[in-house]
This record gives sequence, structure tokens and C-alpha cells, in this order.
Amino acid sequence: MILALHDWALVYLILITGACLQGLIGFGLGLFSAPLLFLIAPQLVPVPMILNALVITLALLLANRRYVDKQLAPFSILGGSVGVFLATAVFTLLDLAQYQILFGLSIVCAVLLSVAGFTPRVSGVSSAIAGTLSGFMGTLTSAGGAPMGLLYQTAHQQQIKANLSLFFVYINALSILSLSMADVVNKQDLLLFVYSVPAVIVGYVLSLFFRRYLNLNVIRPLILFIAFCSGLVCIFA
Repeated sequence: MILALHDWALVYLILITGACLQGLIGFGLGLFSAPLLFLIAPQLVPVPMILNALVITLALLLANRRYVDKQLAPFSILGGSVGVFLATAVFTLLDLAQYQILFGLSIVCAVLLSVAGFTPRVSGVSSAIAGTLSGFMGTLTSAGGAPMGLLYQTAHQQQIKANLSLFFVYINALSILSLSMADVVNKQDLLLFVYSVPAVIVGYVLSLFFRRYLNLNVIRPLILFIAFCSGLVCIFA
């Protein structure tokens, strides 16, 4: 069922905000927007949101491509591929109530990983492990950036955007392919993506304007707080 006009207004507000945050700090569309959208328009999660994430991560990758870590990228991509196929298998076994609980748990875990106090050493092994977790969580929820973000948390902002975007361009594309093969993707998903992607484009363009004015250190905790609360609601609703 396509959304009512007033629902679309709220969806657009959430997507514009999430896409703007993603353009500013390298994450936000999934972790901020996905749990909120799941509560008001669950048909947008995960497939339309994965397609929207593919659009903005591709834009970020093109803008920051010279900062990609070419040595470690293959390890994270290999791990991410494993995570995608595991998530697809799990997705086909869940009913809506079970999926909502797992979705909420994944969001809460993503937030806890994001605020974790430890800093893992960036290596081939840690890249593969983080990639597997991000691929699994991203396919189930469209919000899988936390494990990879934790790995690159001490990197320069442009390195974070480049390496997370490269990873998620591949993972998002593979997720759609894998979910399609499992008959999870349908015509309504594609239609919802077409209707919602303009909001993502607007949000990304706004991020180019706002990046010089906003305090990014204040934005990140706010995103995590909203995502954490939304995840808890999904679990206990």
C-alpha cells in the first residue's frame, strides 16, 4: 500500500535529515532514518532504504574516492559478502513480529558499538570481521555502518566517508541482488524507492551547504540517542 500524503511529508523530513547527516559525517541515513521509518512506514525497510543508501554512498564514494584504503578494502568486502548471504537466509525465515524484534536489537547493538570505548587495530582480520557484521546488519536493517565505523573511528573524516562508502556501495548492491534472488524484492519496493529517493538527493545537496556551519561533534551523539530510543521501541512495541 502506497503511503498517504501526510505520511510522505514525515518520511521526506526523516530522509532529508538522514541523508544530510550522512553527507556531513559519513553515516546517518541508515542509523537515524531506518528505525524511525520502520515505526511509521515499515514497508520502506529494508529494500527501499537499501536502494536509497546505494544512491548516497555512491555519491560520497565519488566525492572521496582518493582516500580509499585499497589494501584493506578487499578484506572488508569479502566479510561483507558473507554477512549479506547470512542475513538473506535469516530474513527468509522470519515473520513480521520476529523481524521487528531483530531489527530493534540490531539498531541497539549498532548504537552500542558506535559508543564503545575500545579502538580495534585496523588489519585484514579486523576488516573482515567488521565487514561481516556490517553486511549482516545492513542487509537486515539498512543500518549496518556501526562495525565498519568503529574500525575507522580514528581516521580522517574523508577517509571514513571514502572507505565506508566503498564498502556499502558494494554491500548495498549485493544485498539487493541477494534479496531479489530470495524473492524478497517486489514491485512496490521499487516504486517506494522511486518516490523516496528525491528526499535523499535533497538531503545530500543540503549537506554540502551545511558542512561549514554545523558542529559535527554535537550531531553524532544526537543521532545515536534517537536511534537507540527507536530501536528500543521496535523491540518492546
